[in-house]
Amino acid sequence: MSRFIIRSLRLSDTNDIHEIMHMPNVLYGTTLLPSTPADAWQKIIQHWIEDERVHVFVAEVQGKAVGLINVGVGSGRESHVGDLSLAVHDKHQRQGIGRMLMMAMTDLVDNWLNLVRLELDVFTDNEVAIHLYKQFDFEIEGRKRLDAFRGGRYIDSYMMARIRPQVQTNYAETLTRIPEVPVSPFPQEGTQGDVSSGEKA
Repeated sequence: MSRFIIRSLRLSDTNDIHEIMHMPNVLYGTTLLPSTPADAWQKIIQHWIEDERVHVFVAEVQGKAVGLINVGVGSGRESHVGDLSLAVHDKHQRQGIGRMLMMAMTDLVDNWLNLVRLELDVFTDNEVAIHLYKQFDFEIEGRKRLDAFRGGRYIDSYMMARIRPQVQTNYAETLTRIPEVPVSPFPQEGTQGDVSSGEKA
């Protein structure tokens, strides 16, 4: 197993990330096209660096980026939500790099960004990734049928999400207090106080 470090993203990582994302196993688990040029990745990485709502860690082995994890933070009423993606170079998989990237990112989103919900999509046949995500409290929330075309056929994906553990208990308690039938703030026709019903005040 190679020694590695986890650090923030650099623009100089462009060629390494282009290589990671075009490895057969990595590409098979994404919706990217194998024809995506390196120049396009330079624009993507430049955007990640400049956008304060995007947070990226990379795993480095002997000066080379071999893995990355990305969280894009939502805006407005979804500012508590992060969208996560993870990739590790084919030659460095099953060495604990994905787990360490997940540990670094969950620490960032829980203790620094104060995000409540992390979500992701993963193909249903990516058992290794699904197992890793479940170790970090992600749960399958649904299935997207025919979500992508890959290798000459359609593939389903799972929608998975993680609610920050400290918030999960409070959320469950809140659900028990929500009425089954929502109460409208506006009086319905024919109810007391409805001027149009013809009742006298």
